[in-house]
Amino acid sequence: MNKKKVKYSRYWLLFLFVWGLTIPSLAQTPELINNSKFRPDAQAAVDSIYNFNFDGAEKAIASWKKKYPQHPLWTLLDGMKFWWKVLSDLEDTSNDEKFFHMMKKANYQASKLLNDQPSNADALIIKVISNGYIARQYSNRSEWLTSLNYARKAMSAYNYLKKLQPDLADLKLAEGLKLYYSAYLPKAYPVVKTVSWFLPKGDEKKGLQLLKEASKQAIFARAEAKYFLGNINYNYEKKYDLAVRYFEELQAKYPRNNYYARILVKSYYKQHRFNEDLQFIDSTLERWKQKQLPYEKVMQEELLTWKGRILERRGNLSSALKCYKQSFSASQDLPNTKDRSFYVVSGYEIGKILYYQRKFKKSRPYLKKASKASAESTYQKKAKQLLSKMQ
Repeated sequence: MNKKKVKYSRYWLLFLFVWGLTIPSLAQTPELINNSKFRPDAQAAVDSIYNFNFDGAEKAIASWKKKYPQHPLWTLLDGMKFWWKVLSDLEDTSNDEKFFHMMKKANYQASKLLNDQPSNADALIIKVISNGYIARQYSNRSEWLTSLNYARKAMSAYNYLKKLQPDLADLKLAEGLKLYYSAYLPKAYPVVKTVSWFLPKGDEKKGLQLLKEASKQAIFARAEAKYFLGNINYNYEKKYDLAVRYFEELQAKYPRNNYYARILVKSYYKQHRFNEDLQFIDSTLERWKQKQLPYEKVMQEELLTWKGRILERRGNLSSALKCYKQSFSASQDLPNTKDRSFYVVSGYEIGKILYYQRKFKKSRPYLKKASKASAESTYQKKAKQLLSKMQ
């Protein structure tokens, strides 16, 4: 054989060998959540999603998507966008299957990545978040066993990632919730004490501290951590002023988010902060109308019911009746009308006011509709009781 050819063939084999060694590193999907340059862009994208600025979210991560188009994080973020369509109107069940499909797709893509890179942090956090969202939505539908199954999948990925990267900021949400509830539940519910050995060791103070850290440091979990801080302080710690401050911060940071606006209205009402509530309701509904923000009917349905209750408490029955009727009308324009809580509540309140004004003919249709609805059994019963008095 020609010596030159042998020489070239050796070089060629050496090139192939070296190139072959580089293939795994070139094909590796990067861990973006550990990239200091990616984190601020990702946080900006998530903030935009929570503020219903989906175009802004795309712009924030455009360069990363172009560089890593096959990364499963983009599927997760698409699912997170769609989550707000689901959460904006939980009584509309038509979006459930698409949402489940999107999150299961993100989980599947993450699983494929883990087959090649078993310790990839991005893939693991995607599995934690996607399965967590699925579990949460199944719990919203009272499908507890299915919810528990997906929660276990989320916790499995969480526990593995925690061993690999214990200081990852996004893990502090799950760890904080675990520590808080493991300590709180046995104290609040004596029956839980009988199985308290099954729960991990809890620490309420440390749990709340981790939630505070997550609300400041995490990429995906900052808003959720703040929401749970508000929820825990309101429902369990009974620190109402602190809880409302968290809800106010969420609403101020995400002014286009209808869900946080509705939570704040309810919180003001429960704390009898009626002047603030009325002012916020009026300004929020006006802003939604002027800027043509999404889910205006959902906002009208809920906020006008709360406004009606405040006005009724103050004895302004004519204005309260007007609010309830507007709320009732909005409900009728929304999906699954008979399953909607505020349809039943506003319908009952209209019928009740008209009943005590002895306007029985006008009262009866509203009470009948409320009594035959599928939601809010307490108000259904009250409507039936008033109807029985008119017979």
